[in-house]
This record gives sequence, C-alpha cells and structure tokens, in this order.
Amino acid sequence: MKTMAPWSPQRLFTSISLPVLLALLLAACGGSSNGANGTTPTPHGTSTNGGPSGTATPATTPVIGLGSQPCPAAVKDPTHWDAIIPTQSGVSKVEAVACGNLIGTPTVQALVTVRYSATGAALDVYVYNNITSPNPTQLFKLQNLYKGDAAISLRNTVMTAEVDQNSSINKGKASANLTLDLFREFTTASFTPTSFPGIYPDLTRFQAERDQVQVNMGQDGWKLSPTMVATHFASEPALLNWPNVIATVMSGGGSGDAEAVVSVKNTDTGGGTLMLTMQRLEGNTNGGIWEIITVAASGLSITAPKNRDILTSPVTVSGTGNAFEGKIGTVKVLDHTYTDIGHTGATGATGNGNTTFSVSVPYTSTFKTGMQEGIVVLYQTNNAGSTFTAAIMVKELL
Repeated sequence: MKTMAPWSPQRLFTSISLPVLLALLLAACGGSSNGANGTTPTPHGTSTNGGPSGTATPATTPVIGLGSQPCPAAVKDPTHWDAIIPTQSGVSKVEAVACGNLIGTPTVQALVTVRYSATGAALDVYVYNNITSPNPTQLFKLQNLYKGDAAISLRNTVMTAEVDQNSSINKGKASANLTLDLFREFTTASFTPTSFPGIYPDLTRFQAERDQVQVNMGQDGWKLSPTMVATHFASEPALLNWPNVIATVMSGGGSGDAEAVVSVKNTDTGGGTLMLTMQRLEGNTNGGIWEIITVAASGLSITAPKNRDILTSPVTVSGTGNAFEGKIGTVKVLDHTYTDIGHTGATGATGNGNTTFSVSVPYTSTFKTGMQEGIVVLYQTNNAGSTFTAAIMVKELL
C-alpha cells in the first residue's frame, strides 16, 4: 500500500501571509463557538436528521475489507476464547485469533485456532459470528489438522494447511521431518470447499499468498517473469520434464499487465508446443506473481470434467486428440503434490487422426478426510511413447 507524502506544518505556516493569519485567528476566536458540552452547534439552515430545513451530512458507507481486519479489543486476546470453545487446561489452548469480513457484511467475524499439546500438534479451526456477544455463533469448525495452520485470505476465504502423512512427500518419515503439504480453502458464504484457479507455480491460494510474501522479501524473483514461470513449469519433473524449452510471450505479460499468454516449446526432436494462460495473483500489477491458470495444446481438449469441478473416483474423462495407431496418450489424475494417483490410456474412438475419446479413470487419494485440489491432465506422447509432446490440464477438486 502506498503512503501519502507527509505535509510540513513549517512550510504551511511560512507560506501564509500575516494578514491571512490574522483573519484566520479572528475567525477562529469570534466566528464560531462551541456549546457548553463541547459539541459544535448545528449551522443555521441545516438539520441533523436530514429534514426539510437542510441537507444532512452523508453517513459513512460501511466498508468490507479484504484479508485480516482489526479485532474488537474485547475479543482479540486468545484467552478470551478458551471458555467459549472450551479448551482443556494442559491439553489444548487457543493459539490465535484473527478477524475479517468473512460473510460479506461490514461486521467482522473471528477465526479462532486451537492447538493441542499431544504428538502431531493438531489444530482445530473455528469461525464465529456475533463475536462480542457472551455467546458467539459458531459458523464453521474443522478439527484435527496435523501440525495445522489457518489464515484469512485476501479473498476473505478461510485457508488451512496440514500434513498429509501418507503423501509422496511425507510417507515413511518421522514426525519431526514431516512437511505441511495439504492446503485447503473454504468459501465463507457457505463454508464449503473451493479451489484456487492456479495450476503452477501454486496449486492453492495458501501457497500462492505465502509465495507472494517471499517474493516481496526478495526471494524467488522468477515468479515475476511470465517466461521464467513457463520455463520452470515445462521443466518440472512431476509435470512435463522437458529439459530444453523456449518460452515466448504472445500477449500481455508487461509490468502493467494482469494477464499473459505464453508459448512454451520443447526444442528436442519431436517436441511440442503448449499455450499457457497466466494471471497475476489477485490481479496485482504492482509486483504480483504470475500463476498459470490454463494449459492448452493444439488438437487436444478435455470436454469433461469441466474446470474446477468436484470429482469422485472413478472419474469419466472425455475430449479430443490426435490418435496414432489408435492411441492418443494417457489421462492422469494428479494430487496436491502433482503425484500421479490414477491413470488410464486414452484411445481414439475412430482410429487415427483427430478423434474423440472417453475413459474411466479410477484414482486413490492419500488424503482421506476431505477434498484436495488437483489436476486432470491428458498427456500426448510421441510415436516412440517415451516423451510427452503436448498436454492439456484442468484444475479440479478431488
């Protein structure tokens, strides 16, 4: 946020002539008076209630702020909430309280987190309304987040983080070496799971907002360049693993642009080209990081499921592609770590050339207690079948 340049009282004083100063002083002393109680009388010809005698001073319009907002003094102390939840001495305690306009009104609600002292340092997350009441109204509860965390996003959603102990990142590791890798987001209109539009470098809003903070501190500057984001994406082993690429901005992508379209080409023999659509996080053209939101390739499409659908296993994936000897490629379901958790070959319905396909893809999630953000991807391979020549991706809730 930019801050207005401060004004100088000394400059203001010296720039006013003596006659003007005297006139101002006389006006201040004799031109008006305050009532006995220290209030300013209503000027002649006006009305405090907006009646016919004049025009009332417009009331200030309540504002719905984005992100965390100041909590009322009476409820900002975490210990205030211990009795309301309630917590158990020596077992759990309120760790933090954050406030925000979470339900679309100017009043603030409280996001309250409770930490347990047992192994795993589990976190419970609560949202309350009517927070200054002796009996606040509970709107949301999510419990037992292993080594969890929670925050209010810049979109006024609730974001949570926890350890998926069975993920490809954490499976088999000791508790001390586990990594927060499962990030979820909940709309605050209905407190239901929702998804972030991003595919890469961040799959979730929690990760994206965390990355933005790091970039603001001078880290990971490549996330401010659409071509570098495209290059990192194409080189990512879990996604394409293209060793040699050229990225070219086709439109947008400038310092004042909120969107960009970038072509990324695999320069190896038989390599293909993808078109990546990007947006700056929160549309911020003043240093916002770039997020890939669509991945497209000529001749490929996924017509079902739609982008950001809610899926269950098995999922039916349909679309179009270019078949060679009847084969188009492979459909994969990728989880929150970009790990393949289910895949099926895609075969053309009408032989070679451009054709349609429809396959059932069963998948098994390592996270069993809720939805996670993931991707459905159609990979097209070259004739040798060893390299992905093209891909199309859709963002989903699994």
